[in-house]
Amino acid sequence: MTTASPVTPRSAVRVDGVHALRGSKLAQAHAEARTVLARQLPAWRDEAARGLEGSLAFLVPGGGEGVAAKVEAYAASLDPRSTLVVAGIGGSALSARCFAALRRRHVRSQELVVLDTADPDVISRLPASWHPHATRLLGVSKSGTTLESMAVFGQLEAWLVGELGPEGARAAIAVVAGEGDNPLRARAAEAGYACFDLATNIGGRFSGLAAVGLLPAALSDVDVMALEAGAREGRQLALADVGANPALELAALQHAAWSTGRKVNVLMPYGERLAPLGPWWTQLLGESLGKVSPKGPVGPVPLAARGPADQHSLLQRLLDGPDDSLVLIIEAPLGAPPSDEVGARIHAELAPIQAACLEGTRHALAARGRPVVTVQLAAADEASVAAFFQVAEMGVVAWAHLLGVDPQGQPAVQAGKDVAAVLLGRREDEALTQAITERRAREHGA
Repeated sequence: MTTASPVTPRSAVRVDGVHALRGSKLAQAHAEARTVLARQLPAWRDEAARGLEGSLAFLVPGGGEGVAAKVEAYAASLDPRSTLVVAGIGGSALSARCFAALRRRHVRSQELVVLDTADPDVISRLPASWHPHATRLLGVSKSGTTLESMAVFGQLEAWLVGELGPEGARAAIAVVAGEGDNPLRARAAEAGYACFDLATNIGGRFSGLAAVGLLPAALSDVDVMALEAGAREGRQLALADVGANPALELAALQHAAWSTGRKVNVLMPYGERLAPLGPWWTQLLGESLGKVSPKGPVGPVPLAARGPADQHSLLQRLLDGPDDSLVLIIEAPLGAPPSDEVGARIHAELAPIQAACLEGTRHALAARGRPVVTVQLAAADEASVAAFFQVAEMGVVAWAHLLGVDPQGQPAVQAGKDVAAVLLGRREDEALTQAITERRAREHGA
């Protein structure tokens, strides 16, 4: 199956070759999924109309009225600094990378450092490589209790306060935190740091187009108003009629592939500006869909690839290995070439090579009868990527409906967090402590 279907002039998700599915199990599963989603669409439109009070709050552009403008104004009021450090993990980090990759300057005046790790071998060496007066710190956590992020934020906050004093640190630190009772929000209020809200009903991995993603984007010189405009268009696409709705079409195609044995879902962007979408997609699918339905455990295995690099690693497996994967290729037209002679020549000579590699992958998969979907963006820019965020997130909601699971929350992740809390002495749980001790004893033969 090769897919491609134009949706709008600005941002497109194309599905081509659908007629080739006629009469096959895949085509039947696809048709059945579309029928189910068409019946559910009116309920989703009603839910979206509830705005931030509903379960589709992520569809509200900017995560709330005026948020993008507020973030942009805040960024414009600050003095320029050479290093922006984001202490966040998962949804609090991945969108920042996606948006920063869209910057088109040849030499970036500011380095973005996203710390979605608590590795002491890395974190402990960073302050020595930064100038405190040229560093800006952003702490991001919806709960305000995320173990890794808050530990890193606390260490770097202490460093900046020690180097700059409380007043200087106040100008260098900002946070994004969930509404209500929140330790990070309380810390910001106590110290006088700028604090931006994340609405209660917007989950972490759905929060890229709220302050979680918009603030680091604005501080990285990304056009946040274009992101908001793209989010508005993406909302329209995500709630359009089934025949013109790329979100529901993606969900139907993915579910058809999954239900006919293609359990691996590969996202393969072509173009370095789009490459960070892979890890973002992996979290979106993994945490939203890998759950226990009334019929038992379900969910795809999401896999991030990068074209053309992974033509030299995964493509062999995808072509000659088991027919257990659906490949989604993301492409967008190339940007304008550089104005200098050397840059223009390099651009002109590499452009056909990039295009040929992409078409080679798509044709090889289709010719081998392996399912492949093409997601076509109008450009590798803020508006198109924001529209894709909305389409992909609504597509996951729709796919969750087909699988019979709740796309919000990640209950199984809490198990590892509970163990870590016990080991660090932050939680008392005798049963869990005993279970950890017994498992360790078995593993060591005691």
